[in-house]
Amino acid sequence: MVIFMNKRNKAFSSFLTFIIGLLMLTSCNSSGSSTPMEKTMTKKERIMLVGASVGKAWKLSDFSLRTKSDGYIFESVAAYQYDKTEAIEEILMRPKRKFRLTRTYLRGFFKPSPQRPDTIIIKECAAYFPGDLEEYKTLMTKWVKRIREDNIKLILATTVPVTQKHAEGRKGRNETILEFNDWVREYAEKEGIPLLDLEAALRTDGQGRFLRDDLTSGDGLHLNQKAYGIMDNLLQNMLGITT
Repeated sequence: MVIFMNKRNKAFSSFLTFIIGLLMLTSCNSSGSSTPMEKTMTKKERIMLVGASVGKAWKLSDFSLRTKSDGYIFESVAAYQYDKTEAIEEILMRPKRKFRLTRTYLRGFFKPSPQRPDTIIIKECAAYFPGDLEEYKTLMTKWVKRIREDNIKLILATTVPVTQKHAEGRKGRNETILEFNDWVREYAEKEGIPLLDLEAALRTDGQGRFLRDDLTSGDGLHLNQKAYGIMDNLLQNMLGITT
């Protein structure tokens, strides 16, 4: 019984400490003051990629260092499903944060408040295909409307196709990716939205429109560093960055 009570008391004490610390940090964080570094960073254009694992593998946060593009800050937010609604809504809340009773949330208060992006790139992964294309289109148009309402600029990206070998084992995947990409191109042109055409940059020549074999990490779906180098050049050209 004593052991049980001790464990319960320790758990309650830890929880109480967590809540007190959270309240103190919330108070400090809500003061609205900015450090000199934060003020300096706000002068740069913040570009954020909303995708899945691509932002981490691309090492987008280091893009400015690789390209010596001092006028930009790059960030990526991972959402591991086609539907990016929740991730986009949390981005639009910035500098506020969505409350979560987790250690990660608490640790976040030791960092500067998350900054709103000036531009959002929406990129979908080939892993979410085949799927309900009509629903995919509806969601995309919803996100565009929502982001524009908050006066944030947009860049839409086409989905990277898969290799021919991968496509042979996953019937319908590449076909629906290409259909989706054709729609994204038409929609971006209609809405006057810049397009980061990843498919065109990474695909094979000819009718098949597959991912080039030399650009995959081995599974025919994910990319290697050579592919990310091509993507660096593509984004540089779109932004007019010269090195």
